[in-house]
Amino acid sequence: MINSISISTIVHATEDFEKVKIAMLNLIPENLRALCEITKVSAKGHHGNPILLLSINFKTSELASEIFKYIINSLSKINISLIKNNPSLYSDENFIFLRLDKQAAYNGILRLSLSDDVIKVKISVSNPMEVLQKL
Repeated sequence: MINSISISTIVHATEDFEKVKIAMLNLIPENLRALCEITKVSAKGHHGNPILLLSINFKTSELASEIFKYIINSLSKINISLIKNNPSLYSDENFIFLRLDKQAAYNGILRLSLSDDVIKVKISVSNPMEVLQKL
């Protein structure tokens, strides 16, 4: 059911690249971290400040499924309930969208966040509602 997964975030000029990289990698099972290729793109923020756009993509169903399971199993029951009870906030016709707290992820804690400074996870699925109902 899981087709692919994309993980992305922004490294602001005031942030340590290595710490943000660790936060991103903490969303991936340890046995798959060596397979990660982080893409970096330099850009400018809203006020012209330099930022880096980071992304990791897994395009095979098997790896994407393993990462999705890892993320879901790392979330609290409260976070899972939020997703299940509000599926339209976390999905559309083809994708599930999760916004995870970047600072917490650096410490190995995965939790949903409503802030702007997040790690975005975009999961391509055949039937998002069916996947969310099974959480």
